[in-house]
Amino acid sequence: MPETPAATPSEEAAPQKPPPNYAARRMLVTTVAIVAVVAFAVIGWQVVRSDDDGIGGGGGDWSEIALVAPNSGAITVVDGSGEVVSTVVGRGRVTDVQAIGSRLALIGPTQIVIEGDGDATAIPVDRADTVVPVRTPDALHLVIGEANGGNVIVADVVTGELIDIGLLARNAEPQIFADPLMFAGTVRWSDDASRFAVADASSFQTIVVSEGSEEVAFFGSQPVALSDDRIATSQTIGGQADVEIFDDDRDSKARVPTPIPAGGVMVDDDLLMVSIDGGVYRVESGETEARKLGQVAVPSGATVAAVAPSLDGERLVVSGGVFEAVIDLEGRTLFTTTFTSPVEIDNPVPDWTCIAVGGGETYHSLVALETGEQLADLSGAEVIDASTDGCTVLVERAGVAEVISTDGVVSLGRVRSATLGPDGRTVVWTTTSGTTQIIAIDDDLQLGDPVDIVDAPMNAVVAFLE
Repeated sequence: MPETPAATPSEEAAPQKPPPNYAARRMLVTTVAIVAVVAFAVIGWQVVRSDDDGIGGGGGDWSEIALVAPNSGAITVVDGSGEVVSTVVGRGRVTDVQAIGSRLALIGPTQIVIEGDGDATAIPVDRADTVVPVRTPDALHLVIGEANGGNVIVADVVTGELIDIGLLARNAEPQIFADPLMFAGTVRWSDDASRFAVADASSFQTIVVSEGSEEVAFFGSQPVALSDDRIATSQTIGGQADVEIFDDDRDSKARVPTPIPAGGVMVDDDLLMVSIDGGVYRVESGETEARKLGQVAVPSGATVAAVAPSLDGERLVVSGGVFEAVIDLEGRTLFTTTFTSPVEIDNPVPDWTCIAVGGGETYHSLVALETGEQLADLSGAEVIDASTDGCTVLVERAGVAEVISTDGVVSLGRVRSATLGPDGRTVVWTTTSGTTQIIAIDDDLQLGDPVDIVDAPMNAVVAFLE
């Protein structure tokens, strides 16, 4: 049963707008040794776009819908009228599907297949590893790593490019990085995901790599944040830390003592960080002390566990199991709430404007990231999916599916499964009798006539394509 969390509206809230990460709902937290990569042609498949310009709204457009059979990985692509426009033979069991544009990443227990534009890339994986999707406004990457530490590979779903971080480090320094110990969950990336940084526990160094390049850079300590030409690292000393900012030539631009960082972002050439006790600091190039901007209210006994940017980098979502807050780049708290017991809080994606506060089976409200305003009550609801901008969510409450937005609530009734379109106005559902249909929600929040997808695979995993 979902709990009812306690809300604590911030006195510092200033006017502004709202979203969160529900790709995590369909994200593979499966486990999958990273072996070789095989590229092969996919005969006869290419996403066929509709004649129209696509259906838009809610921050996202779509033209086709991909339905993936989980047992075989077979793909059926249909248009808005439910007509089949293409099919692809399956290549094995699929546990999760990630989509961007017209490309799909089919994630299974033994391989990841990236499909699109008439070809595919297969990445063999092992059940003991983890796959973490990384979404940025114009990109989707999969960070693949061994559960107990080892190599990490980054796969670009748009280009098919693979970055083998361990191989690049070993090529540069074979004696030091003969057996790296990296974890996929600790990887940091720039706001456009063109650079990635990860700590190697075997050498106590940070490895930085870039897309389209075989060059690799090494820094001491742990990565906190990075941009396209800066990286901030942290070295813990007792109960404090030394935070340092470097440029691409490894020239130090600032070194300051701070409380231990929980995370942060690069803002121009500076670091905006949140410490584990909730302090918000700015570390500026050329300075010898960090400037404290504000304080996130952290409940007694709790610490900050995650700091994630959203609203195109203008807001940070700060959380720690029993609390969640939204702050701006000046350190002001725009929204904060607490939970009566620990919650696995959803991370936002960078271009959301709204966030469903909470996670797992416990949610509080739909909140505007710009202002901190509460837009809709989510108590008692479990969020299943969200529109591209995060301002419309698909939830399950007391066994009934609902679509909730600032416009109101639309009840879908009892269904076997449902997926929300990126526009927030389209739903693909499977009824309790097993029929898969496309249904539109109009401006008056009325449901349109269902469109049957006759050839839908059983228990299909659904993804909308541009």
